[in-house]
Amino acid sequence: MRPPRRVAAVAGIAFFAASQSLNAAAGYATRELNPMLQPVFLPSLVPLGTDNGWRVDHSVFITNTFQAKNRGNESLIMDVENYRYELDFSHRRDNRLLQVNVPLMANQGGELDSLIEGWHNLFGLPNGNREKFPQDELNIEYTRDGVVEYSQTKSSSGLGDIAVSIGYGSAGGTLYFAGLELPTGSASDFTGNEAIDLAFWLTREARINTDINVYGMLGISFPGDDGNLEGLLADRIWVAQLGFDYRFYDNFIATAQLDMHGETIEDSKLRAFGESFQIQLGLGFLKLIENHRLDLFFSEDILVGSAPDITFGLRLAREF
Repeated sequence: MRPPRRVAAVAGIAFFAASQSLNAAAGYATRELNPMLQPVFLPSLVPLGTDNGWRVDHSVFITNTFQAKNRGNESLIMDVENYRYELDFSHRRDNRLLQVNVPLMANQGGELDSLIEGWHNLFGLPNGNREKFPQDELNIEYTRDGVVEYSQTKSSSGLGDIAVSIGYGSAGGTLYFAGLELPTGSASDFTGNEAIDLAFWLTREARINTDINVYGMLGISFPGDDGNLEGLLADRIWVAQLGFDYRFYDNFIATAQLDMHGETIEDSKLRAFGESFQIQLGLGFLKLIENHRLDLFFSEDILVGSAPDITFGLRLAREF
């Protein structure tokens, strides 16, 4: 016979999983928000609860990026503020899963340059020569072997590439996904690569106790060879996420998550197109809004220059 405490603990975990579907969805469905790479389909966590039914997520990301690099035959200037809104429809029916992701995005000169410089100065982080360039201007240019391969100096906005993903949940708890990103965006508006991208990935969670949840994602993307980076993208890009949630005071969840991916531009010596490591830190509010979960988070590039300088994110979710 099991000790009473162990029985109580097991029962508590089972009740938590069964009755807190929306609240228990692990991690953030974040991705590389380098404006040049946003048209590339990089898989992420799929925000699904444990119950059958629909879930709708509204996510907003504000990203500020400055990079000015020269290395070998390559040079890059990236001074841009990016705004991205994602509408996610997710459905679960037993072990069958479906998700549709609809993004809207905009590249602008922005308003946050002075705030970012102050943020970096406050925490002793490098500013990457930001102070040597005009503030709040849009300028993206990538040159390789003397040829301008990518250039944007005017603001743009529009519908991005819509992604449709299907999944299957195994008896062991691992979720397997296959995804297709459709060419609904526009290369001229810098919102799509006008190609079909494929991706395959798996996710898994491990609940340590009623307060701590560990999760991860591992996948591979096969981007279509078209758009503004035609002929430059890697044939395949590996992607991974690893994180944990800690629930405290019943209605709050703190999250720390690592986002990683492999080389995106073949044979590039620039860190912006090589392996990327960034951290997401956030706080989830489970009862701030009735029947909704609200998450606020931000990300920093751990490997400096391998991702945008900083991203502020918000997610509002509800299940039906």
